Order: sequence, then C-alpha cells, then structure tokens
Amino acid sequence: MSEYPKAVYAGKYVDDSFKLGKFFRVLRKRWIAIVAVSATVFAGTTYYTFTRTPQYRSAAALLINNSTIAVSDIQVPGLPGSSSINLGTEIGILKSRPLIEIAVAKMRQSPSAGTYKEIDAGTIMGGLDIRPEREALILRLTYTDSDPKRAREVLNALSETYVEYSLNDRRTKSSTAIKFIQEKLPQVKAQLDKSALAVTQFRKTYNIVDPDTYAESVYKMREALETQAQDLQIRIAQVQRQYEILSRQVGKTPDQAIGGAILQQDIPYQALVKQFQEVETNYFLERTRFREDYPTVLALKDRRDELYRLLETRAQSVVGGKNGANANLANEPNSPIQQGLATQLFDSQTTLAVSQAQLESIRSAQSQVSQAFSSIPQIQQRFVEIQRQLALDTSTYNKLTEKLEELRISEAQEISSWRVLEPPLIPTRPSSPDIEKNLITGAFGGLVLGVLAALALNRLDQRIREVEEVKEIIDVPLLASIPMTEVASLSAMISQGILPSSSYYAFKEALSSLALNLRYLGTDNMMKVIAFTSSVPSEGKSTLTYNLSTILSALGYRVLLVDAGMRKPTVHKLSKLNNKTGLSTALATPTPWQDLIQIADEKGNLHVMTSGSIPPNPILLLESNKMTALIQEWRQEYDYVLVDTPPVIGITDAQCLSSKVDTFILVAAINRSTRGGISKALEVLSSARANVSGLLINMISSTDSEYHYGYYDQYYLNPSGDAAYSDETDVDADMIEVRK
Repeated sequence: MSEYPKAVYAGKYVDDSFKLGKFFRVLRKRWIAIVAVSATVFAGTTYYTFTRTPQYRSAAALLINNSTIAVSDIQVPGLPGSSSINLGTEIGILKSRPLIEIAVAKMRQSPSAGTYKEIDAGTIMGGLDIRPEREALILRLTYTDSDPKRAREVLNALSETYVEYSLNDRRTKSSTAIKFIQEKLPQVKAQLDKSALAVTQFRKTYNIVDPDTYAESVYKMREALETQAQDLQIRIAQVQRQYEILSRQVGKTPDQAIGGAILQQDIPYQALVKQFQEVETNYFLERTRFREDYPTVLALKDRRDELYRLLETRAQSVVGGKNGANANLANEPNSPIQQGLATQLFDSQTTLAVSQAQLESIRSAQSQVSQAFSSIPQIQQRFVEIQRQLALDTSTYNKLTEKLEELRISEAQEISSWRVLEPPLIPTRPSSPDIEKNLITGAFGGLVLGVLAALALNRLDQRIREVEEVKEIIDVPLLASIPMTEVASLSAMISQGILPSSSYYAFKEALSSLALNLRYLGTDNMMKVIAFTSSVPSEGKSTLTYNLSTILSALGYRVLLVDAGMRKPTVHKLSKLNNKTGLSTALATPTPWQDLIQIADEKGNLHVMTSGSIPPNPILLLESNKMTALIQEWRQEYDYVLVDTPPVIGITDAQCLSSKVDTFILVAAINRSTRGGISKALEVLSSARANVSGLLINMISSTDSEYHYGYYDQYYLNPSGDAAYSDETDVDADMIEVRK
C-alpha cells in the first residue's frame, strides 16, 4: 500500500458557461458545419430572390382637411355635434370594397382599359396599404403590383374616387345641417317671441321699465315721504299751539264750535279731502316710477295743488258764512282786534284741517311705498330670469341664422375638403425583392444560423475535440498531450524497417517528456506504482502505457509493465510476448512471480507481466491480499511499476487497485472521449478514494496548430526527406545523460 498522501481530484462536470475563447474554439472546430449552413442559407436566399416576380410600389399622399362647416358650437338641445376626424375610421372606409369597386370601374372606363381586365377589387385590397402620417391629417397610400404603370394608375383612380367621396360626403353633411337648421329655426323663433312677450308683459304688469331704477326710486320716495311726514307733524303741532292760543284770546263761542263741526259734516268738504288724499298718494307713487318732469307726475301735482285751494275755499265758505250769519243774528258789534283774531283763528283752523288731511294722505302713501319696496327682490329676480332667457334665445337664433348662411355658401362652393397632396409616380425600381438587402440578409442570417448550428452540434456532441475543452471541464493537471501516430509500438516501427515520420518523433517526444515528468509526481521518494486507466475503451491507454515503459527502460530505469486488464488483455500483443501465464497465474497459483516475468528489451530493463489466462472473476484476484503483497514486492524491486487497467466506467477492476497503487493517470483521447465520460470517470475514482495525479490527452491531430507538432518535419528530417536518426538509442542518448 502506498505511503504517499492521496490527493483525490473530484473533477468538474461539463462547463456550460460562455467564454470567448471557448466560443472561438467551437467555431474553429465546427467550421465545416458553419460553412455548410451559411452556404445553404445564402444559396436558398439567392434562389428565392432571383426567382421571385419583381413587385413595384407606387405611393401617393392624401390631405384630409376637416373644413366642412360644423354646427357643434350651437348650444341647442337636440342639435347634433361633430367630433374630430377619426383617421382609423376614415382608413376603414377608404379600404372598403364599395369605394374600391368604384375605382375599378373608373379604370375599366379609361382608354387603356384592356390592360386592367384582370384586376378586381380583391386584388387591389390585397396590394393596397393606407397609413396615417404622425401628427398630421395626411394619409399615405401605397399600392404594390408587378406592373409599375398599373400601380400608378390604380392609385390615380383611388385618389380620384376618394376626392369624389369627400365631396359627396361634404354635400351630404351640408344638406343635412341645412335641413336640420331650417326645421329648428321656427321652434327657436317661437321661443324667442315667447321670451320677448314675457318681458313686455312684465313691464305692463308692474308698470316699470327697469327694476333696479324702480327700486332706487321707491327707496328715495320712502325717504322723502318720511321727511314730509315729520315736517307735517311739526307743522300740525305748531298750528295746534297757535290755534289754542288764539282760541284763548278770542274765546271759543258756540258758533265757533258749530263751525268746526260743520266742516266735519260737510259732504263737499269731506269729498275734497278724500280726493286730495288719493291724488297726493298717487303723486308720490308715480314719482317712484318717473321723474318730476314726467307728464303724469306734473298732472298729479297740479291736481293736488288745485284740490288744496278748493279745500281752503270750501272751508272759508262753510265756516266763515255760518259765523257771519250767527253774528248777524246776535247783532253783536265786533271790534277790529276781535275781527283780526277771529280771522287768524279761522285760518289756523283751516290750515290744521288741511294739514291733518295731508298727513293722512302721506301715511297712506308710505304704506303703499313700503309694500312696493318689500316686493322689489321678487320683481328683480323675475326680471333677471326672463331677461336671461331672452338673451339665450336671441343668441341661439342669431347663431342658427349665421350657420344657415354659412352652410348655404359652403354648399354653393361645392369644393372637396380632401385633395391629393402628392400624386403617384411610376416606380423605377422594384420594391421587392430587394436584391442587395436580401443577399446581405442571407449572408448574415446564414452566418448566424451556422454559428447557432455549430453551438448546437457542440452541445449535442459530447466528444472531446481539443485539449482546451478538457482543461475547462476538470481540475486535474494535464501531464502530457500525445499526438496520434501510425503504429502502436515505437520499437516495432524501427525493427520493421519503417522510416520514421514527423508523427513518430512527435509521439516519442511527448512520451519522453512524460517520462521525465513522472519523477515530479510525488515527493523525494517518487511514486513508483502508477496505474493507467480511461473512461471508455479504445482511447489508446494500453499503447501509451507500453510505449512509456519502453521510453523509461531506454532511460535506464528498471521498469515492470503489468497487464491488469484480464478481461481483454492487450500488452502481450504490443510486446509480441506469450500470454499463457501471467498476472492471473501469479495470483491464482503459488508460482513465484519472478518465473512469470518476460524480458521485452535488449538491455533487460523492461520486464513485462502479461495478464495470463482470463480468469472467471478478475475482481477477486485484483482485490486479494496477494495482489497487495505483489505490488509491495514490485515497488521494492523496480524503479517504476506501470499497471495497465481496464476503463473505470462500467468495470470495477481498476477500483480494486485504488488502495494498492501509488497513483492513477487518466487517459482521454481526442474525438473518442466525451466530456461527460471524463467527468464520470473522475467521479468514480474519487468515490473509490483513488489518487489521480493527472491526465493524458491522446490522439491529438498533427495539424493542431496549438501544439506545433508539424514542425518536427523541419527538425528531424533531412532535406531529402530521410530520417536524421535511424537508431532509437541515439535519440535517447541525451535523455540518459540528463538522468545521470
């Protein structure tokens, strides 16, 4: 059992992450697939491009002008409004079959109608495209056809049809609006007359022109009546005191008392007082409505003054005459002083009576003015409502009348609101196929598809194509990269007289480098017992092991080559030795192993133990204690013990030796090993706690520029093409000196 520490490598599984270097390696490895896919796609695109019938596209622009007079701003209940232009709706109408059939009919009526017999509405709908211009009332019309002239003529017919459609649509809208307004005008006129009549009736009912002016006049009249009432009260009080004084001076006689009573009972006098009160009240009320110089106000004022004079005259006539008659009946002489006092007393009595009558009329007028003042807010509100309704009806009627005139003018003009902004032209170049664009697209698309196909093939194909792929997926040191050679044995090639080639020297140099590197696998005591295995068969494991043993023996090392592949032995074929007895004999019989050793070189440094006869169960032999003891003896006897073991996947023979040998070296072959297989092999060895020192990459192509094996032609071959060395011992001379 090895005394050296075990450094077990679990290994990494397949790395699917993207790396630029890995990407370019895939491209280099799959260049044939890339070229094939790219060429196929480009050829298909080219064939498709040049076999298609050329299509020509003609274009035109149509200006959509919303100039038809609308009636949406007329605020009348029931009046329809018009919204802004909906280009989506317009496009749907323009692409409708009825309009396109009209255009087809126009084309068939043209002088060149014979060329348009095969065209129909369905054909035009298939090649027609209408799209709105962004942020503009412009429609872009395009039509594609195999005939460039026909493409232009189709657009000409469509443009003419669309303009006519716009004109007819405008006429229809104008006629509809005119009819609507004519039907609406009588209703609006009746409403206007009703509102005007309401204003007139209001003025007649309240006998005012303006409620605000009326309110101001009533307020002033109320203040004036209050002032006059106060003045009359003061005047009555003064006259009353004067009358009392005069009564005491003159003395109130029965005749005088009778005179006062006569005025109270005199019917004409009382009738005049009543008339005076009514006239004065009306006078004050009219002053609230009209100015002082208004005829009605002047007439009432004159009437009031006249009644006042009649009151004075009647009072003097009734009271004065009675007193005179009484005086005559008494036959009492009167002094001048008494006569004057009597006259003043009579005047005071008359003035007092008239003032009291006047005060009563003012009180009556104040009551009526107060009532009128309290009703002013309702009058004003009513007047504002009927005035607002009158203004609204007037505005509606005026707008309807104006729109009616505008619509009649618009209808008389008969100009389409749409027009052709850009007439169609005959296209000079086909719109499809675009040869340049298609070829560029085909080339680029083919390259992209080729790369994708290469990546897909690389993912599907798990075989190792390059050394770098192995480095990316596992964490095991790469001990050597072995190129592919024509023969399985270096010594056999020389013995058979075959001239060495560049692959021979490259193969030998790689193994020589590996032989020198083996001493660096361990510490001071080199790892002597080295087992070689692989993930699957046919990876060149046995060939490498045998040729490495010959290199080591040529370097002067005592080497034992053991064939542990007892299920399918190979070493005896490579070394041309007998396989009747061997490892199976040493393990199954008491025969000393020294008797089973065969010499395979002239110097006697290379000893070979073949597998021997195939046992029924190799695992029992390899797992036995005797196998452990043999390896211990071989470690003491030889410089190197190279053990060729079967593949680890599916066969457990190699795992039986994991605790017996010093280390394992895993062999992987280009184009034979898979990424998953290598990872699985390392996983199996790791689970068996085997020490894996490194990895050998075998069967590298001599054309791999990364390893430059092609340069051996220039170094090892003469200009004539013959080998510079004919004896392999000469080749190893320098190596022997290095060992010493």
